Amino acid sequence: MSRKIGFIVNPLSHTVQRKGSTLERVAARVEDAVLIRIDDFARLPDQLRQLAAEHPSAVFVEGGDGTLQAVLSGWPGFAEGSAQLPDMGILPGGSTNLAFKVAGLRRSAGDDIEALIRSGRADSLSTRTSLPALRIESSNLPAPLVGMLLSTGSLARAMLYTQKQIHGDGHRGSLAVANAAARFVVSPGSYLDTDGAPLLRPCDYKAESAVFRLQGVHALSLMTTLPYLSLGLKPFWGEEGGPIALTYAQWPISAFRAAFLKILANATGPEMTRHGLTSYRTDRLTLNCSGPIVLDGELLQIPAYDPIRITSTRPIRFLR
Repeated sequence: MSRKIGFIVNPLSHTVQRKGSTLERVAARVEDAVLIRIDDFARLPDQLRQLAAEHPSAVFVEGGDGTLQAVLSGWPGFAEGSAQLPDMGILPGGSTNLAFKVAGLRRSAGDDIEALIRSGRADSLSTRTSLPALRIESSNLPAPLVGMLLSTGSLARAMLYTQKQIHGDGHRGSLAVANAAARFVVSPGSYLDTDGAPLLRPCDYKAESAVFRLQGVHALSLMTTLPYLSLGLKPFWGEEGGPIALTYAQWPISAFRAAFLKILANATGPEMTRHGLTSYRTDRLTLNCSGPIVLDGELLQIPAYDPIRITSTRPIRFLR
């Protein structure tokens, strides 16, 4: 096994800007360390190719969910299904850090990471969680994207709004998510997008898989391969097989506040159809939407109604 260890740091991520980089300090003390500072995301694919050529046994990433998306998408051959990733160690660095909370390092202090590396080099058993990710393909994307959480419609708008309006004033983490959700439930119509229209509004939607066909005007949809989301939420109750969980809300959502509160209380299930919400599991689907589509907080730069293909990657081994 290679002794090389990769360390990838986004210096512009919220935590690194405030507290400095844990991984940079660790990399300075670990033999055979390869450090990447993402000063320019356009250069990241070349940097990842150079790192992959070293065949590292593990790669640690310090940044937000968007940083992890860039690393997973840019690792040579992984998004295309022709290559496996090394073991991945995730540290918190961004606004909400969903991937870290579900599959990140349980102990992320510098000394703990060094101890984990020593243990791995001594061939000691390390705790890992294996999870696939979403793979997104489109004729208007230069390459497939790999991420953890995809949202459409009003939910995508709300995520972008939260980043700009709430996280922008210094609030971060699960508390900010909870506060934003509470405000939105109380007065959803008062939150306006940059075009002056309400965040909560309809847009056209079509999604097809082997187990469902959805078409019409929708409020939002959400899909992931993760077992739960921020705040421990599990807004999925589909019983079909497949690694991709999808929840769909038609327009309008009946008794919006009651439906939202049930989601926040993890009190969902098939009875959510009374609110216009349904949930499924599948291994692949195609989707197009007239509104925004957001992957891990990043807006997909594709035209309205552009069809995207969604599958899952091979499992990623996350160090815990």
